[in-house]
Amino acid sequence: MAGVVSKSYCDAIFSLAQEEGKLDLYKEQLDLVAENVKQDANYRAVMAHPKISKEEKKELLVKVYGDAIDPMLLNFLKLLVDKGRFRFIEEIVKEYTKEYNKVNNIQVVYVKSAASLSEEEVARLKATLEKKLNKKVDFVLSVDSDLIAGIRMKINDNSARGKLERLKGTVQNLS
Repeated sequence: MAGVVSKSYCDAIFSLAQEEGKLDLYKEQLDLVAENVKQDANYRAVMAHPKISKEEKKELLVKVYGDAIDPMLLNFLKLLVDKGRFRFIEEIVKEYTKEYNKVNNIQVVYVKSAASLSEEEVARLKATLEKKLNKKVDFVLSVDSDLIAGIRMKINDNSARGKLERLKGTVQNLS
């Protein structure tokens, strides 16, 4: 259920962002909102609390974000509160990021290394992959102490879970 809800709301805000020519702005601001929700347990608890009214939650959104985010995006967040869907904001942002990456020809590459990579190594790796994939590359870097040496890259999600998610998306598109 969460996947369907997240995808539906993502599609709505993504379409709006495209119409308004604000894909980049909305991505940046949605990332900010998702990061706030992820990092602040109190904020998350208040927004999820059933005894706090929707009006109070919307007022909190205005206090927290006010002029910091686009008014249309603020209205979208208020709509999520009205519909009881704000709890899906992180999933909506993940979906938005996927769509954003498709439209902008960006490939996310997960890189684990035995030791931290220098800026020069990251730049060389990025240039090589961008040339090979014919896409812009966005790295998610991490250090894995279990690796003895070298790096491990994951470009596509070929896990069982990833395959099931793709199958689920295909089935949903058929109906």
